[in-house]
Amino acid sequence: MTPKVNNSNNIQTPKPMAQTKKPEQYKVKQGDTISTVAKNMGFTVEQFQALTGVTTLKTGTVLKFKMDEVPEHRGLMALAQKYNMDFTEFCKLNKIPAPYREYNPKKGEKFYIINGLGKSANKTPSTANKPAPTAKPNPKPATTKSTQAKPKRVAQTPHKAAKPKPQAPMTEGEKALHETAMAGARVISNVVKWGSGYTPEEIAKGLNKSANDHWGAVEKADFQEMLKQINPKNASAVIKAYKKISPNESLINTITSEIRSSKDARKNAVMYIYDSLAKEKNIPQGVRAKFKANLDKEFDKWVGMVDTTQMDKTINSMLAKPSVTSTATSKTSSKNTTRVPYNGTQVTLTKSGKVFTVSDLQRGAIASGKKEALENFEKFCKKNNIKFDENMLDLAPIERYPAPVVKNGKIVAAETALLRPTSKPNGKVVVLNPGHGGYSSRNGCFDPGSYSFIKKGNGKYAPLLEYAKMKEYSDDLTEKLRAQGYAVVIAGGHAQTMSDQNTITNVISKLNSGQKSGQKYSKSDIVMVSLHADSQPGSSGSGICYDSKFADDTKLQACLNKHLNQDSWIKATPAERRWGENGIQVLHQSEQNPSVLLEVEYVNGNKSQNLDSRDYRTRYTNKVVASLNEHFKK
Repeated sequence: MTPKVNNSNNIQTPKPMAQTKKPEQYKVKQGDTISTVAKNMGFTVEQFQALTGVTTLKTGTVLKFKMDEVPEHRGLMALAQKYNMDFTEFCKLNKIPAPYREYNPKKGEKFYIINGLGKSANKTPSTANKPAPTAKPNPKPATTKSTQAKPKRVAQTPHKAAKPKPQAPMTEGEKALHETAMAGARVISNVVKWGSGYTPEEIAKGLNKSANDHWGAVEKADFQEMLKQINPKNASAVIKAYKKISPNESLINTITSEIRSSKDARKNAVMYIYDSLAKEKNIPQGVRAKFKANLDKEFDKWVGMVDTTQMDKTINSMLAKPSVTSTATSKTSSKNTTRVPYNGTQVTLTKSGKVFTVSDLQRGAIASGKKEALENFEKFCKKNNIKFDENMLDLAPIERYPAPVVKNGKIVAAETALLRPTSKPNGKVVVLNPGHGGYSSRNGCFDPGSYSFIKKGNGKYAPLLEYAKMKEYSDDLTEKLRAQGYAVVIAGGHAQTMSDQNTITNVISKLNSGQKSGQKYSKSDIVMVSLHADSQPGSSGSGICYDSKFADDTKLQACLNKHLNQDSWIKATPAERRWGENGIQVLHQSEQNPSVLLEVEYVNGNKSQNLDSRDYRTRYTNKVVASLNEHFKK
C-alpha cells in the first residue's frame, strides 16, 4: 500500500512546476490534417475538434482554442466545475503534473476547456454520439391455470363505493408554500436525526467542494461552517459519505493536504473529527492520546511530510464499532426523541415568509434545546470540576417545551382571558408577564430565557430554565391575587413577538375599553408586573426595575422594595431603567400604568437554588401581594 503523504507546513516542499505558456491558437499549414496536428499538440482528435470547433482544415486558417483563466481567489477545481469538467480529465487535458491539487496557477495563466469533459452525461464525441441500445420489450409471462381451488365468495352487504373526488391541482402559490413547508420539515428532521440541519452527504460534499475551491481551505469560512456541522450524531456517516465522494483520499488526508492552511488549524480540524467520532463510538481516552501522538509525530517529522495511513486505520477501526448514540437512542428513546402530538396547523414566519407546521416548530425547539443543553452542561461540568457524563443530565424540562400559540397562521403571544377574583372583587387588575417561554414570530425560535443547571435529589442535574420557573411564580401569584380580590390577565411570550405585536399595550387597551371582559377598568385600576430571573455568574439577590420618569412606577417600586426586604431571605435592590437609555420593552409598553419588572433571583448565581425552592417562592409571592395591597391601599 502506498502511504498517503502531505506537506506538514514545517518545510517548504517543491511545488509542481509551472508550465510553459500554452498555445492559444494555431495557423493551419499545407499538408496539415486534424489527426497529425492533434497528435503533435498532445490532444485526441475529439479533443482537438471540441477545442477548435472545426471538423476540416483549410490552409492558412487561424484556429483559436477555447481557453479560460482560473476565477480570482479560487483553484483549478473551480475552473473545472465552471465548465462541468471532470477534474482529473481537466488536468490531463492541460498536462498538469500530479498531484493536481497542489498545482498553483500563475496569474493570467490560461487553460484549455471542453464543456462536460469526462462527465457521464456529456462524453467526448467518440462515445457521446453512439446510439443507445434499443431495449427489448419484456416477453409476457405465459399464463398458467392455477391448481388451487377458487376461494368461495363471501356474501357482503350491498355497498356502492364512493368514487374519490379528483383533487384540484395546486396553484403556484400553494406549490411554493408546500415546498417551503417541506424544506423546513426536512431541516428539522435532520436536526433531530443528525444533530445538524444538513445531511451527512451534504456536509461531505460541502467539505469536498471547499477543499477543491480554495488553497488553504481549512481556514476558509465555508469549510469551517461545514466542519462545525460534524457532531457525535453524524460523525461516522459524514466520514463514510466523504469516502464515497473521494475514494482515493480520506477526509483527514484532505485536511492535512491543505498546506496553505496553518499547521495548528489542520491539526485542530483532524482532532475535532476524531473527538466527534470517539464520542459517538464511546472510545476510551487512551486511544485519543495515541492518535494525537501519531498526528503530532507526522507533522513534526523533519522531512515535512504527513502520512495519514496509521490514523486512517484508527478511524476505520472506530467506524467498525457500534455507535453508542444510536444504541442509547434505541434503549432510551425518551432522552433523544420526544413524541409531540401532531398539529398540522401551518405557521408563516414574518421575517422569512417560510411555512412550518406547529408540530415542526415544537419538535425543532425541543431538538435544538436538547443539543444546546448538552453543550452547556459539558461547559458547566468543566467549570465546576464535575466529570461530564451526558447520562447525568435530566432533559425532561426541555421535553416539556410547549407548542407555539398560533392565530390566523402567525405566531402570537400567549394571553389569558380575564381571570376573575375567587373572593370579593376589589375592582383592580394585575397584568402578569412571566418572562420568556414563547416562539419568535419572526424566525420560529423558542426562547427559554436564561438557564443553568441544578442538582436534583436523584443525583442527576436538570436545566434550571427561566421561563419555566417564572411560570411557576406567575401561577402561584395569580392564585394568591385572585384570593385577595384581584382580577388577573397573564400575557407572555418571546420578546420579539411581544414587541412586534405590542402585546401588553393591547391588553391594557382592551381592559380600558371593556373589550377584555365587558367591564371597563381605568388607568388607576391596572398595574403590570413582569417576572424574570437575572443572569450573572456568581451574583445573587432580587432586582426591581422601573422607569423613574413616572411617579406611579416609582411608588410601586417603593412598595415592593419595602416589603421584599422585610424578609431576611430576600435581598431586593431597585434599578432605574429609563426608556431611551437602558429601558425595557415591556415597561415601555405599559408606560400609562404603574409597572415594574422583577428579577426574582440570578438563575446562574451563587443562590440560584432559591429559584427551585418552593419555600422561597411562597415567601416571595406573599411579599409581592402585600406590596400591591399597599400600593392600592387596600
